Amino acid sequence: MDEGGKTTRLFLVRHGEVVVQGQKKFLGFTNLGLSPEGKKQIRRLAGHLKLFSLDQAVSSDLQRTLDSARILCKDRGLDAVPYTAFREMNMGAWDGKSWEEIKEKYPQAKGLYFSNLKKFRFPEGENWGQFRSRVLKGLESLLRENQGRNILLVAHAGVNRIILAQALGLRFRNMFFMEQDYACLNIIEYSSRFAVVKLMNGIFYKRQERVMEKKSKYRSQNGKTKSKTREVFLLNSDS
Repeated sequence: MDEGGKTTRLFLVRHGEVVVQGQKKFLGFTNLGLSPEGKKQIRRLAGHLKLFSLDQAVSSDLQRTLDSARILCKDRGLDAVPYTAFREMNMGAWDGKSWEEIKEKYPQAKGLYFSNLKKFRFPEGENWGQFRSRVLKGLESLLRENQGRNILLVAHAGVNRIILAQALGLRFRNMFFMEQDYACLNIIEYSSRFAVVKLMNGIFYKRQERVMEKKSKYRSQNGKTKSKTREVFLLNSDS
């Protein structure tokens, strides 16, 4: 969307790592904050975002996103506006539980969940269509009200995938091939005609933007042990 030829730029962020109670669990509406590591991740991202001006900041109204947004908005004179539309998917009775806990309480869960993810509805929660509709209505309103501005949106992995998939024109089955790591940054530019994804899953809390360093030892012909290091650097992709 644009106003007078101006581009609307969305800085789409996933919250940092959550406290240990929420790790390795289905985490939707369950309201938990950031771990110390999560706060560190977001502070590193905040350092990178200093390169950009921001006109508006919004976030999901859950604690992990609000905490992240406060760190990102510090010293900017911005207060993030909470939007319920950008909450993670409502996982109902499964929310806050591990897969092991769910299988024990709902023996049929695995078959139901994996048989048709698109149509599956969490017990007492949402299905994918309801979730997608909620997020995209919120996005449409956000873009309409902030045409030609730089917007920070701090949300969740599921929310981000919906927004990115719409921008890229992806089908449902392709959405889950996009990584959304903790404290990652996506940048999408909207004009009146189309959207362009400028950055996806950018990670700035690993030294030199390195996502993996693997050391392998091997023996040379003379019998001495040497160390070989292979580094895979973060690219502008969903890796």
